[in-house]
Amino acid sequence: MPNAPDSRGASTVFRDFAVPHLTLVSANRFTTPYPVYPLGLSYLKSYLNREWPDLRVSLVDMNMMGGKELTQRIQGLAPDYVAVSLRNIDDVDQIHKRSFVEGYGEVIRAVRKGTQAPVILGGAGYSLFPERLLTELEGDFGLVGEGEQSLIDLIRALEGGGELTQVDGLVRRDGVDCQLQPRCGYIDNPTLTFDPELVAHYWQRSGMLNIQTKRGCPHKCVYCSYPLIDGTRVRNLPVEQIVTTLREAWDSHGIDYVFFTDSVFNLNPDFNESLSRALIKEGLPTKWGAYFAPHRLSASQLALYQQAGLTHLEFGTEALSDITLESYGKPFRVKHVQRTAELAADLGIHQAHFMIMGGWGETTQSIEETLVNADTLADTVFFPYFGMRVYPNTLLAKTMIQQGLLSAEDDLLAPRYYQSPDLDLEGFRSRLKAARQRWVLPDEDLSGNIEMLRKLGKRGPLWEYIL
Repeated sequence: MPNAPDSRGASTVFRDFAVPHLTLVSANRFTTPYPVYPLGLSYLKSYLNREWPDLRVSLVDMNMMGGKELTQRIQGLAPDYVAVSLRNIDDVDQIHKRSFVEGYGEVIRAVRKGTQAPVILGGAGYSLFPERLLTELEGDFGLVGEGEQSLIDLIRALEGGGELTQVDGLVRRDGVDCQLQPRCGYIDNPTLTFDPELVAHYWQRSGMLNIQTKRGCPHKCVYCSYPLIDGTRVRNLPVEQIVTTLREAWDSHGIDYVFFTDSVFNLNPDFNESLSRALIKEGLPTKWGAYFAPHRLSASQLALYQQAGLTHLEFGTEALSDITLESYGKPFRVKHVQRTAELAADLGIHQAHFMIMGGWGETTQSIEETLVNADTLADTVFFPYFGMRVYPNTLLAKTMIQQGLLSAEDDLLAPRYYQSPDLDLEGFRSRLKAARQRWVLPDEDLSGNIEMLRKLGKRGPLWEYIL
């Protein structure tokens, strides 16, 4: 059976074996404010195990080892293919501007020291800059978007059982350039089984695990890359599968807190109500939190979610000025935030609001409106970020190009931000001294507090303890 040609110039090698061995590598090493379970690779491995049970799949996590240990692990595993997942490109924080690309290069070089197997790049971060990262990190192939079925199709094609031209989202070398095959479809039946070794590590250090209930987002926020990665069509995962996964997590590992990592949890009220009723019927002790949009939420829905285990609401509020919300492309207004915050407070559900200060269309007036309106909400925590990270092909990037603020040739791989000229950072910090609410700025280090609370056995996001 033919092995993949080494696109860096080596000649084609031929192997003779019946069952290929794939090693999945989570390259993420960012642990602020706490390490995050490599959910994407667990979905990937679970799907591969179900759809191609003969394929041997191993999983390696860079949050649990260094480069030398990775090389040794790869040498011991002797995989036929290595798929490296790049979760994020940087920390999305204009104050620190920490890029992860150099670190990813170190991971891939460590892999190369341990094997001559083809290296396949993927993950949410990779999908934002597919051709550029394939070249810069010297990968052999890349996959844009969700990788479950595409990875199967790619390996089968490389094993002689299919055509590379039929692989959705495939990026491959073409001399000095790269070819990207557009994604034509998405799967509707992902599956998830948690890895026991990883569960033990992250449950101890993070105090929660993550899981999805749906993929895709129809919203049109000007800065957001999520629809570019996962599509705009919402695909709900089967309710029975979600409940089974949570049951297994509790029965096998004692996991009683999870965070639903959907881009927006409350996209489909009917589905969420069905899930909540199923969780109530199952009788699990599991508590949970999720990202919510502060609209499309009634008192009865929130009460049902709370009965099903909801304890933490994280709102992608971004601003508390209608002027700014419209500029950001948000589908809600300040009145929706105020009403939903009041409903959550009445039920005693913890709430936090994530903000983008100084983004597209922000003015001195809108900043003041946000600060004034913030003080009218029930007790909550605000997490502001300054400016908007500019990603390729977003409405923000296209608008900036149209207005001459950005060139189509500008390098966006290095952290690039748009910040309104009306945002005075020092003035904003000073203004917060009189705020009634708790604002946690990006340069505030809470790691010590989080570690202490984890040692006390506290689970979940923990931001309610810093009010």
